[in-house]
Amino acid sequence: MRAILALSALAVAALVAQPAVASTSPVADLQPGQTLAVGLSGVSWDHAWTGSSIGLELRNTAPLPGSGSRFLAGARGTLGVVAIDRLRVAAVGGVQLDPGLPGGRAYLLPDLGLGASYGFTLWQWSFALRFNVTLTLDQGQGGGGTVPLAEGSMPYPIPTGNLFQRLTLGPNTMLGVAFAPSDRYELTLGGGTLVGLRVRY
Repeated sequence: MRAILALSALAVAALVAQPAVASTSPVADLQPGQTLAVGLSGVSWDHAWTGSSIGLELRNTAPLPGSGSRFLAGARGTLGVVAIDRLRVAAVGGVQLDPGLPGGRAYLLPDLGLGASYGFTLWQWSFALRFNVTLTLDQGQGGGGTVPLAEGSMPYPIPTGNLFQRLTLGPNTMLGVAFAPSDRYELTLGGGTLVGLRVRY
């Protein structure tokens, strides 16, 4: 019963984590070879060697395309730093191109941080709990770069903070749970994608 409650809590936590798409995000425990990942809002490809990987991603800003959503393209890589039993920790870095809203500016968002994965077995099935925490600098990509004034007045820009005030979670930040029914296929839950599929080949 404890295991069921723990797994349920992880699933709920994964569902409410919103910074990135878990199924298409880089992971610390990629096995050597190639992996194609598909989520509700994107697709990614990774090529991994023992202890490192590089990859590409294309995703939508919303799980379902609609008003105001846009496609983001990115490249990323991982470098393993810890491998103890079922625990894997890797440095995660990447860069993402955000074309911005129509009529606005585009943003190139580099990020850097750590990713971790812990694999476990439950009722003879293989699972993994994964998370990445990366940081980037806020360039105003969240919108609201000016302060509106009274009607007829010109808005003025919000003052830019110092380096530490501008640090924010990067595009590769995520929390997710994976279920592997075989060595080749993996179902994922978490991030903004709700569900996803990873295929190793």
